[in-house]
Formats: sequence, structure tokens, C-alpha cells
Amino acid sequence: MRNSPEGTLVIRASRSLVHAAMAAAVGFLVASIGCAPSPSLQPPTHLDFPAPDTGPGRPTLQRSAQRHIEQGWKALERGDVQAAKAGADRAGSGPAARLLELQAATVAGGDDPIPGLQEMVETSPEYAAAWLTLSAAAEKGDHERMAFDAARRGADLWPDDRWVQRAADLHRRWVEDRVTSARDELQADRPTDALSTLAPALAVEPDNRDAVFLQVDALVALGEFEQAETSLAALPPDPEVLRHAGGVAEARGDLTAAMEIYSSIEGDPEALVLAAAVAEKQGAWQEAMDFYAALPPDWPGRDTQLRRAKVRWRLSVMPTYVQDAMTSPELDRGELAVVLVSLAPRLETLPGGQVPLLSDIMDLPSQREILTAVRLGLLDTDPVERRFLPNRTASETEVRHAVTTMAGLLGLDTPKFCGADAAAPCTTLEAPVAGGSVAGIVLNLMEREDG
Repeated sequence: MRNSPEGTLVIRASRSLVHAAMAAAVGFLVASIGCAPSPSLQPPTHLDFPAPDTGPGRPTLQRSAQRHIEQGWKALERGDVQAAKAGADRAGSGPAARLLELQAATVAGGDDPIPGLQEMVETSPEYAAAWLTLSAAAEKGDHERMAFDAARRGADLWPDDRWVQRAADLHRRWVEDRVTSARDELQADRPTDALSTLAPALAVEPDNRDAVFLQVDALVALGEFEQAETSLAALPPDPEVLRHAGGVAEARGDLTAAMEIYSSIEGDPEALVLAAAVAEKQGAWQEAMDFYAALPPDWPGRDTQLRRAKVRWRLSVMPTYVQDAMTSPELDRGELAVVLVSLAPRLETLPGGQVPLLSDIMDLPSQREILTAVRLGLLDTDPVERRFLPNRTASETEVRHAVTTMAGLLGLDTPKFCGADAAAPCTTLEAPVAGGSVAGIVLNLMEREDG
């Protein structure tokens, strides 16, 4: 049957009425929704803690509670704090529901969730999610020590890469980066700044060795020796700590205490080297020799240091006339012979010329050294009058000849003396020649002597 124009008009009118009714209904609904309170939504957030029903130590949940926890967690991930709290309320009063409630409070930033989280980890110490939530809440509240300790505990319970990395990141930011900055400040001679930088790092990790050692170095630089020793006392007295304690004693000038500390460290070659260095400062060459001799045979520089200590020990026990010669501001020929032979005693064992008869040295305490020097050709004599002339000032030429001849006889490298044609490095001699200058040259030669 064909539609008439009148029927078409009726249909169109009916459709208009339906559309109007629908529009009115939609308008009513929109108005009704506009009058209802809107849900409390936070911006979508990345949560630094896991869901309450996950991880080691999580409580057992009934199916209905599990469903409400999951719904509340999804709402929290969207930033809908009110829906998350509602899910926690519907889940009951168990630990998971309580944790979800505290997690919502952590995101909302209203009531402080930390006391509740602390109580939870005390009553459920194996609940990893609770520890990780406490870490996030404490970080948000600027409680660095609490945040780090909780993160580390949570990662220990739940060694998932994410939680392990979070603990590592907190340690890097709050400890490692500050230690690096403090080290730079200390190297820049700013010990006060270094201490200020280290303070929060040590508040987070009081037993961090690098931080404590830097703190000790900064305190020593400021002359605060007692505080430095107190800081070291926080660490167990292992060899590294004891070496630092010896360094503090050295810095305050108590060399005896420093040497005692170093020498008390068993099986530590570095401590022996430090003890030997302190013994040298005190002029205790016998003890220095003992420390160097106790080093492993292959320890770098051991033999050189031991030879040097032996030479210095010989010097320390020499008679007064030898000491006088080595401190003479203007060497005479007799003193020159004394310095050479006393510091290179192997000269006396070498074969050489006949022992001369010299009339002007018979009553001198240095007679033996002079005869050795003359017999080996280090110094000359007056062949006619058979005299040595011990009181005559030793010239630069005589000193150079004597030292060069001595080096040749002992098989040592001949020193290169500075002069018009000598290129650096070279050994300088200035008139008048002092005993200390010649002694230094001979000692440098003898320290390289084999045997």
C-alpha cells in the first residue's frame, strides 16, 4: 500500500515528539549529574609501591575481599583516591585493606600515613609491600633515613629488579652523590663545605665507610682531631680504619702513638710502610729497618728503602766527629775524608795502595778514614813532607774528584756535576762546600748500592 502525504506528515510529527522527549530526558540526567558531587580524582600517578595483595608476606584473602582490593588498587593507579578508599572499606579490616587505605592516604597527601605504616611493618615484618609503601611515604615526607631503610628492607624481602633498583637509586642520590661532592670540596680545600655535604649522607647511612673516612679527613684538615677519632669509632677496627686512626695521630703530632697503631695491624704491608715512615720521622732507624725487613720480599721498593734505612742507621750511630763533619758549613780535607768513608764503609774493605805515613794526622780521631781515603786515591797528600793537610778547606775540584773516584771503586753510577757543559739534571756543588751537601750526594749513591 502506498503512503499518502498525510501519513508521511503524521510519521514525521511522531518522530519529532520522540526526539524532543529523548532530549528532555538527557537534559534531566545531565542536570541531575551536575548536582551530584564529583569523585575526588588525582592525576594519573606512577606508584613507587606495589599492590597490597602482591609480593612476599602478603596476607591470605577471601575471594570477595580480593576483588575489592583489586578494584581499589586499579582506582588508585588512576589517581581516584576516594574509590580506592571505598574499595579498602569494602575489603574488610585485614592487613591488605589497611595497607590499601594507607596507600590512598600516601597518594592523597592528607593525613600522615607514616605512623600507620610503621605500626604495620612492626606487626607484619615480612610484609614486603608494607615496607615498600613506608619507603615511598617517608620519601614524600623528606624522611630520608626511614625511606632508605624501608626500601632496603623491602628489596631484601622482595628482590625484584624494580625494588632493588629503587633502593639503589635512593642510595645513589642520598649517599653516593653527596660523598662524591664532598670529596671534590675537600680536594678544593673546602673542608667545612665537605662536612656540610656529608652530614645528610651520614644521617642516611651512618656506617658508610667512604663518608666516614672523608669526614675524618675534613675534621683533620680543620684540626678537630678528637672529633675525627670519635667518627672513626663508629666503624669496626679493621686494618683500613686503624690506618686512618694512625693518620689522625700523625696529624696531631703524636708520632709514637701513630707508630704503635700502624705496627699493631697484623698482615698489612701498607701499615708496615706507614710505620717505617713514622720511625724515619722520629729518627728511629733501627725500627725503620725492622719494618722494611718485615715487608714481603717482592714488595715494590722494599730493598731500596731497607738499604736507605741501613745507611741512615749507620749515620745515627756514628761518633761525634763524624756528625760534626756532616754538619760542617765549610768542609776541610779531613772532614771530607770522614764523610766519604763513614757513609760508604765498604771502601775500607777494598784493596788499594800502601798505607801512607802522614805526620799531621797521628792525633786525629779521623785518622782511619783519612788513611783509607788516601790509600784509595780519593784525596792526595804532600809526598815530600808526608803531610795530609787535614785542616785545609776542601775545594770543589777535590770534592768532585773524590766522589767520582769513590763511585767508580764501588761500581756505582758516577754523578754528573753541574757546570758549563752539563745539562740538567745534574748535581750542584757551591763554594764553600758544606758537609751536608757531600753527605747528601754520597747517601744518594749508597741508596742505589746493591747489597
